[in-house]
Amino acid sequence: MARDVVDLTAQLVQLDTSPGCSTAPLVQLLSELGRSWGAVARTQDGSWDGVPQRNLALRFGGDGPAGLILAGHLDTVPYHAQNRANLSVERDGRRLYGRGTCDMKNALAGALLAAASRSEHLSRPLVLLFSFAEEVGCHGAQAAVADPALVGDVSEAVCLVGEPTSLQPVLGHKGYACARLSLQGQPAHSSDPWAGADASVALASLLRGLHGLREALRRQADPACAHEPPCTTLNTGLVSAGSARNVVPDRAEVQLELRALPGDDERELRARVDACLALACAAAPGVQGSIAWDPSRPAFVQDADTELVEWLVSQTEQRPGVVPFYTEAELYRSGFSVPTVVCGPGSIAQAHRDDEWILFDQLEAGQQLYTQAIEAFCR
Repeated sequence: MARDVVDLTAQLVQLDTSPGCSTAPLVQLLSELGRSWGAVARTQDGSWDGVPQRNLALRFGGDGPAGLILAGHLDTVPYHAQNRANLSVERDGRRLYGRGTCDMKNALAGALLAAASRSEHLSRPLVLLFSFAEEVGCHGAQAAVADPALVGDVSEAVCLVGEPTSLQPVLGHKGYACARLSLQGQPAHSSDPWAGADASVALASLLRGLHGLREALRRQADPACAHEPPCTTLNTGLVSAGSARNVVPDRAEVQLELRALPGDDERELRARVDACLALACAAAPGVQGSIAWDPSRPAFVQDADTELVEWLVSQTEQRPGVVPFYTEAELYRSGFSVPTVVCGPGSIAQAHRDDEWILFDQLEAGQQLYTQAIEAFCR
């Protein structure tokens, strides 16, 4: 295979890893390539939503303490058939279109090719860690951290997570938590709305309460905060109620997400959501409420006073920043106890969209930065 980051990115994109698809075929391809360039491949099986999944760790340079982890995720967000390019990949001038070109199979390709180019000149080992199910909750990263044998000794390493930041070093982002709020009433014929317990009445009260909480969080914003928006946010992304138009709704549901600023008390936030649910049920006699929280993901905060950050600032000539989206960085920073920075090619504005794309210039610059990182931390 030609060692060209555009060609390899295109090849990786052709393997579908959107929700409902396994990462195993992509892991097989990456494992074969890694072994051909001198890596030891270790895999970790898992699953998400009933579909088998697989993590991959490629270790170059032996079993000693690694100097660098280059991390990324294997999965993508869903796509629509009418998009300009999904799995087929399309080149237009110096743009590459397709699902995963920007988020983030480009970084996988760049990291692997950088490793291949320096695999015979390592004084300290290098680890590439590629995870499953990041887009739906960072499940693969959580599994990887729970099994240290997957990556081996990384006690002296630094970690780069290759999410699309236009190669700006990123030292922080908000946390992430989501919940399912359920309302259970009693059905009745619609000709007598008062005969049942109308869950939609409670739903209306619940949404008013949650949106009021969202505005209260907004009023608590700190203008000096680096995050945008400078407050914890709440979103009621999915709302449903009822079973038929001629039946008094006996059920309703809201799925919400909280993106909490570093330092915000998640227990207090959950208690405020619980209070909204209690008030909603009180507004609709006979309606009962329940709430189920998914495991939350912590906010990411990396100290700027580290060798990795200083090195990245000098190489990229960009000041460190924060991003509004979630990554696996804090799981690796705290789970492996290593300095961790998010820094990868492409812009998040080009990802998660109908016609996802990335510039060739960013693909090439990403590979170059990873090559320089290997030279700096593994030699």
